[in-house]
Amino acid sequence: MLRYGARLGVPGSGRRVVARGLGSIREYRLSSGRWILRKAGRADIKHLRATGMRRAMRDLAVAPMAFCLLGPLEVRCGGTAVPVPAGKQRAVLATLLLNAGHVVGPDELAEVLWADGPPPSGRLALQNHVLRLRRALGAAGPARITTRPSGYQIRVEAGELDVSQFEALVRAAQTAARDSRWADAGQRAEEAVALWRGEPLADAGSEVLALRELPRLAELRLQALELRIEADLRHGRHSEVIGELRKLAGAHPLREHLHRLLMLALYQDGRQGEALACYQQARALLIEELGIEPGPALRLLQQQILSADPALTGPPGSTTARSTPAMADGGPVVPRQLPGTVQLFTGRSAELAALTSMLERTGEPPAMVISAIGGTAGVGKPNPRANTLNRY
Repeated sequence: MLRYGARLGVPGSGRRVVARGLGSIREYRLSSGRWILRKAGRADIKHLRATGMRRAMRDLAVAPMAFCLLGPLEVRCGGTAVPVPAGKQRAVLATLLLNAGHVVGPDELAEVLWADGPPPSGRLALQNHVLRLRRALGAAGPARITTRPSGYQIRVEAGELDVSQFEALVRAAQTAARDSRWADAGQRAEEAVALWRGEPLADAGSEVLALRELPRLAELRLQALELRIEADLRHGRHSEVIGELRKLAGAHPLREHLHRLLMLALYQDGRQGEALACYQQARALLIEELGIEPGPALRLLQQQILSADPALTGPPGSTTARSTPAMADGGPVVPRQLPGTVQLFTGRSAELAALTSMLERTGEPPAMVISAIGGTAGVGKPNPRANTLNRY
């Protein structure tokens, strides 16, 4: 038995292949990364070198690969890690992967590689970086990264790039949420978040690329987290997400949707006072930082909590336990935007009776009743109105 050749990182080593028409060569096996020949002469070895290496290269070119950008950059071929040298080769690979299936022009690649502008020999340097990247990817390199008249293009099969998987899962979660399939939405959102292994593009070797792509990816991750948490709330797991929501709201204090989810989780956990305090904290922060009041959705949720709106405390998994006005019993839920009822309100019996009679008046067709309560400042005009209207 004779052995020759260098180690070959070919997936599926150990296969036996019958070599036809090679005289005394009966078979060869790829074992432990070495070619093993039986009864082979010098001429046969030379012939097998040409035919076998081509076949091995072809096997590598079609081997499944994995490209991971949601964390430290990783490349795997057939389950084996493929080292990509740090620096500009990683920047080229990351840029091509983020534009997988599309041609990336040399000008765009130069902008990613040289933030202050390419050197005089930038075009030649770019070609050398692409050449070294192909070599780093091994036999799969030439088949994966191709040169086009207008630039370079990388071929990525379905399921090989974690960024594409992440974006597809987020879209699926959003679609499921719109269709009120909250179990599916929560599952897809959780799978999307699980793909993250750290900060994307941190070691890609290009600050320009990180500044361009990281905000978009971080926003999608936040949306996935919000969807997963909202799915948890709709299935009655409010106490389990309060700690996570406090941390997220602290990290993103101007994101009102996180404050809404935290308020809703606290309220459903029986902590109405903390929910209202959360609103006041969010409001004070928005006024101090931006000079604006909270948006309509956050204000509406505060009013719903103040009036103990039953739409906020439906049974787990029902469509009535919602953080926004929704549909219940086939009809629209009327937003509760009135102040709470004064518990120790007394007097004003005649005025209350007059207001009640106007509200109970019917006609054909029904008429809109408009009334006004007059009086000097401080006599308590809002209280009769609130106590009357909160009955309806």
